[in-house]
Amino acid sequence: MALQALQAMLFFQAFGVYAPFWMADFGWSRTTISLIHSMHRTESGLLGPIHGWLLTRYSPRNVVIAGMVLLGGGFVVLGFVQGLAQFVIVFLIMSIGASLCGFLSLMTVVVNWFARFRSRAMALIGLGMSIGGLLVPLLAWLLVTYGWRPVAIGSGVVYLLLAWPLSRTLITDPESVGLLPDGRQPDDEAVSAANAPATAETPLSAREALRSSEFWLLSIGHSNALAIVGAVSVHFVIYVRETLGLGVTVAASLFTLITVCQIAGQAVGGFLGDRFDKRWLAAGGMAMHVAAMVILIWAGSVASVVAASVLHGFAWGLRGPLMSAMRADYFGRRAFAMVMGYSSLILMVGSVIGPLLIGIVADSTGAYGLAFGLLAGIGAIGGLAFLVLPKPGRWLRGAA
Repeated sequence: MALQALQAMLFFQAFGVYAPFWMADFGWSRTTISLIHSMHRTESGLLGPIHGWLLTRYSPRNVVIAGMVLLGGGFVVLGFVQGLAQFVIVFLIMSIGASLCGFLSLMTVVVNWFARFRSRAMALIGLGMSIGGLLVPLLAWLLVTYGWRPVAIGSGVVYLLLAWPLSRTLITDPESVGLLPDGRQPDDEAVSAANAPATAETPLSAREALRSSEFWLLSIGHSNALAIVGAVSVHFVIYVRETLGLGVTVAASLFTLITVCQIAGQAVGGFLGDRFDKRWLAAGGMAMHVAAMVILIWAGSVASVVAASVLHGFAWGLRGPLMSAMRADYFGRRAFAMVMGYSSLILMVGSVIGPLLIGIVADSTGAYGLAFGLLAGIGAIGGLAFLVLPKPGRWLRGAA
């Protein structure tokens, strides 16, 4: 959770706060900013299958450490770049590092360690991302006070100093330390039959996963959700500044409201996800995403932006932990890294299209209304994908 918080504050949720400073310093348009962010998402998608293989071939801890070095070192170098070409090269290196030490690596460890309370465990890990988002106003203040270059250099140094000892605590799976999922002892008479065969679980092949309707429906629903999340993360501060005329610090504070509601959504999603049908919960989250985008089409006041922020943040939190938990439910924990790795190729599409669509349409029309309408349509299609998912169980070989 602490690793996620660091990465969220300094990188994942920081992009939209850095964006106005880059636009002012380099003279870039919103489309250019969107393309840079899309490059990160494209890299993450293309790296996915390789990332999944690395996690299977090497321990997640080693993969995380390699990513930390690239991300932290990249931050330091970023503070010295001059021009678009240098920026793109350094940001690409940082993106690779962020992917290797980020979501997939950490979730692979969580999936290996938890079975009965998987949704709750994933929600707790996701809280790290939310906690990092709560610190975004602090980052905005630092950027306004000291400038983006010193802050980038300092971020790299702080990240390396804090993340290194945290990475040493990662243990790939419970079997490597003589335990079973959920921390149970192998000789514990209370071990349930569902957990007992977990060590003998036979993972799916990539071909089997790619041929299943479950893989594609989950990926499409998740990809469409990320189109909305990515677009809001990149453009929210810019949108609030231009629509309401507020400063960067105030706009970042409004973004923090999204994070607060995301935390509430994660708590609800983690609790309900272990008790109710995750398909309906995910579809409900998509419905709230859509409602938020519809509000932003006509938003002209702080109150309307607040309403959209509450809906979007809660939907993000509610749906977020379910995405990984559902893949583990459908395909098993031994195939999780592989399935997520290949899924990233589809997730990349939404992550790239969302922010880029917003930037292009806003630059072309001079407003964000039409772009938010298109995002609402994308969200509705994603919700439908979750609704038509069959029940899990067809591809499980042993306990998940």
